[in-house]
Amino acid sequence: MSSDRPESRSKAVYKDIEEKIVTLVISPGRLVTEQELCTLSGFGRTPVREAVQKLERDMLVSVLPRRGILIEPIDAQKAIKTLDVRRRLEPFLTARAANFAESTERWRFGQLAERIEEAGQSGDTLAFMALDRELNDRVAEAARHDIACKVVFPLHAISRRIGYLLARETDTGPGSAADNHSRMARALAEGNEAAAREALEETFETSQATALKVEAMIDRGQIKFPPA
Repeated sequence: MSSDRPESRSKAVYKDIEEKIVTLVISPGRLVTEQELCTLSGFGRTPVREAVQKLERDMLVSVLPRRGILIEPIDAQKAIKTLDVRRRLEPFLTARAANFAESTERWRFGQLAERIEEAGQSGDTLAFMALDRELNDRVAEAARHDIACKVVFPLHAISRRIGYLLARETDTGPGSAADNHSRMARALAEGNEAAAREALEETFETSQATALKVEAMIDRGQIKFPPA
């Protein structure tokens, strides 16, 4: 790892810790230290500290002076508020991706659609989570609007964590989310803006329903987390 460029290490540790938070390897509500994150990720203090700054921006952690780093609890209402923002910006980015994607990017969207369908059919939630993130990255590249991307895409992890939690607790796999994502990827491959935006809207509806379902399960005591 020491031979990697500093910015590469920073991106790698950010992605690694974010994935561990989203997939609940690091439990919601847990208080961790910087050293614990270094141990978990296998990286040194500087890239871990940089990753924590980005994760705090993403509302996945809060830095508590002299206490540690709090992994934010599951908050369905916060997730719904992030959807309010995403509903305003993502259709714009999706339209740009559908219209501006180059031939190689369209081919990649098509390949991604097939891989998402496979994950959905096999019920592989972890694979779907990785592909969901890859789809976001592909849309960001094809949309070619870095300002909007910087605002909206960091919000995705909040919904992804709730989606993973529901899939884990109910043992249902990605469910309709995989279908929505694969249809969106296929529409982007075809340059079909209307179909891509329709699939995106259904993704929003699924995400909101998932958040409310998880909130109800937590309120009923059906989902519990280890003490901090």
